[in-house]
Amino acid sequence: MKNMELAWATLTSPTAAFAELRERPRALLPLLLILLGTVIVVAWYYASVDFPWLVEHLLDADPRTRNMPPAARAKAMGVMRLPILMGSSVIGAALVVMLMRGAEAAYFSLAGKITNVQYSFRHWFALTCWTALPHFFGILVMAGFLLLSPTNQIGTEELQLLSLNELFFHRTMGQPGYALLSNLTLLSPWVWTLTVIGVRTWSGRSWLFSTFFALLPQILIYGIWAAFALRSA
Repeated sequence: MKNMELAWATLTSPTAAFAELRERPRALLPLLLILLGTVIVVAWYYASVDFPWLVEHLLDADPRTRNMPPAARAKAMGVMRLPILMGSSVIGAALVVMLMRGAEAAYFSLAGKITNVQYSFRHWFALTCWTALPHFFGILVMAGFLLLSPTNQIGTEELQLLSLNELFFHRTMGQPGYALLSNLTLLSPWVWTLTVIGVRTWSGRSWLFSTFFALLPQILIYGIWAAFALRSA
């Protein structure tokens, strides 16, 4: 399959797509789509947002800065410059994308050696990039929101249109569960399902094994995260 055919197959016939990836692992297309899409949307956001309003919004949203004395608040506002905030956010977003894919591939490589599902790091990196492809639809949703929004006074949390927090819970920064619910989106189950299908296609093992193998990091991370959120509620 060519890359665009593989992208379509990943979304419509994932078993066939992962069988193809097993024979010819490659990751450039989904990685570039997600990496460049994320960078473009983040840069677009900071280039179009009402920055003085955003600074006030960020200071008001954070419990640590909400009730600062006027002098300290003015100093904090002076430190927050558009080029610095935009540059750090763009670089940070790009690093997160790369580190997430690399960390997932490293986990699969290690888990594969332990459970005798042995593929190269290149194979697992390709799998993590293609299973993350649904996130590109989230990027398109954010871009559409920026394009159609009638105002440029948009908080960073409002960009997470598909997050559970933005759709259902509406927690504010500092409230228990805010970070967890902002991180989980409607696309997360799709990504997890693709990962399980990919592991099962490559391992030939049962659905139970494939689910545990594929989702163990998410189970641990989100389980611990949820426990801390509930504890601080």
